Amino acid sequence: MLTRSLTFSLATPILVAARLLKPLGNPPTNSVKFFAARELLEQAQDRAWPAKVSNTLNQDWQKKNSAKRQPAGNGQGLPPAVVLAAGG
Repeated sequence: MLTRSLTFSLATPILVAARLLKPLGNPPTNSVKFFAARELLEQAQDRAWPAKVSNTLNQDWQKKNSAKRQPAGNGQGLPPAVVLAAGG
């Protein structure tokens, strides 16, 4: 149960940004958000919604992982601070 809660808490901002979850009220961006359990249960019954959630989370992780694989952009494969320190 803890794993599901932790996974859901990490996925919540992604799903809110993708408008797959709607918090109650109109909370500020950096505040704690609450969700209606009834609404979540109804959405989970829809076969398309869990697929959308899964696709959204997969795309987010693919984007994060591809950003890690990109070279530093200086043509030398070194971090910018190393190039500047070397007089580049």
